[in-house]
Amino acid sequence: MVDVLSYPSATNPVAILLHPSTVPVIDVFRSLNRLEDQYDLAMLDGPEQALATYTQPETAKGIVSDALLLAFALTRQRGRPFVHRPVGSRYGSLDEYCLLTLIGASRDHASGVALEAARYLEIVSLDFMSALAGDLVRQIDLGAVAFEVPSLPEFRAIMGFGAAEEVLVEAALTRAEFNFRHQ
Repeated sequence: MVDVLSYPSATNPVAILLHPSTVPVIDVFRSLNRLEDQYDLAMLDGPEQALATYTQPETAKGIVSDALLLAFALTRQRGRPFVHRPVGSRYGSLDEYCLLTLIGASRDHASGVALEAARYLEIVSLDFMSALAGDLVRQIDLGAVAFEVPSLPEFRAIMGFGAAEEVLVEAALTRAEFNFRHQ
């Protein structure tokens, strides 16, 4: 696995391997930097086509549209840029992991994992972001995109909070797969 930047208080970097079906979702966010430099919506065709393998084409369009709205809102609200991996990479940064966690946790934005992901991402208005993320997760739920929210202990272990422990999230066809160790 590839090391990624870790949460500032963590002493060890963490590598995150994304499920193949979540890569096109995060690629919309990854494409935003290129989109701001050169406003060409054709850059989003790749993620949309990749999503169409996991869902209906109209749902793929909806996912890309809702992800783009959320990406613009997050970029405006957050005071610093996101750390992203290259488009198409299955390896994710901690920012990307927190973003995916926040999107999945928007089903219950009052959950502890949603609050901690929002804190890490420096989101001021969680209600507004949860509404946008909720629209996105409803589109995602229409397809076969693996999108499981980690438990609070799993999230904290990845982010480097708390006591050292090894956590294995079992692989399943319907959810994202993570295997990590925090020391």
